[in-house]
Amino acid sequence: MARKSLLGWVRNLVLASALAMGTNSAGAQYQNCAEHSALVTHLSENFQERQFAFGLIGQVAIMEMFVGQSGTWTIIVTDVTGTSCIIAAGNSWESVAAPADHSARY
Repeated sequence: MARKSLLGWVRNLVLASALAMGTNSAGAQYQNCAEHSALVTHLSENFQERQFAFGLIGQVAIMEMFVGQSGTWTIIVTDVTGTSCIIAAGNSWESVAAPADHSARY
């Protein structure tokens, strides 16, 4: 599969996952969704996670990666209303060295 189509597939999967979670306040309490600043504060205070990277998902959402020094990590997607949902989380985060050619974009 070509890189461009693979990235498109991943983008659509993440977006579909975020939208499937719903963003209404009643559903949010059961689906790991909250107002963006509240979720970022929660990740910071409870897991000492800070934003590591982010990327746009078209014009409808932003995906952010938060990482803690202990190795915990969380991926959230935030929609245009400011509602953020946890898409994935885990342990044992490892950063790898950036490629020598920093101008290469994926």
